[in-house]
Amino acid sequence: MSNAAEDIRQHRINWRDWEDFWIFHDPRFNLLWTTDHELLKFLCEMVHPVVRPVAAQASIIVDIYNSELRRDGWQISESRQISGRPVFAAGRIGSRTEIFEDPTGWQIVDRQFQEVRLRLDTAASEEQYQVVGLLCREVLISVAQTVYDSDRHPSLDGVAPSATDAKRMLEAIFDRELAGGTNEEARAHAKAALKLTLALQHMRTANFVTAALCAEATASVVNLLAILAGRRGRSA
Repeated sequence: MSNAAEDIRQHRINWRDWEDFWIFHDPRFNLLWTTDHELLKFLCEMVHPVVRPVAAQASIIVDIYNSELRRDGWQISESRQISGRPVFAAGRIGSRTEIFEDPTGWQIVDRQFQEVRLRLDTAASEEQYQVVGLLCREVLISVAQTVYDSDRHPSLDGVAPSATDAKRMLEAIFDRELAGGTNEEARAHAKAALKLTLALQHMRTANFVTAALCAEATASVVNLLAILAGRRGRSA
């Protein structure tokens, strides 16, 4: 067979000559010898909506996982949703959760960032991880276009930003909305998150770490802007 899916169909359905616990000994999955992180990631993939579209079935499987994982202080829980179906992530019991998981209400920004998360979840090659960076760039452009006001946010260098110049627009927004000495740390954090996002997007090589850092930094920029624009904690 040319791939694992065909092997499984042949040996587990057609011929039925593989034992129930064959997967633990298959070197392609390496489950007995891989790291805890990779094992937990594998378990989450098994209940991903693409693999397990019936949410009730996924929930039953997650309960079985957790009955064993809790002994070691871990659990799998819903982290977000795709098309109304839960996506699960593993974490230490009692560890903090993401502060802002809800959408911002900026429809195009939310839609684009949902695509970032989906691509990050399913990426497996350098080219696919590079796509995550390109999508993060689109998120920054969209959120900049949404929040930027040329009258309220003059550019730092006097050059009017183009419609796709997210860097100039966002720097101007943070400089104006986080002005003053009391906002010095918040302003530095906002600009550092933006700088990290832009730097990671332009790296010539990409892997999970690069793509995940880029997505995290982009999320930080979006949430900072959502707070400043009143999309978090009070009515928009």
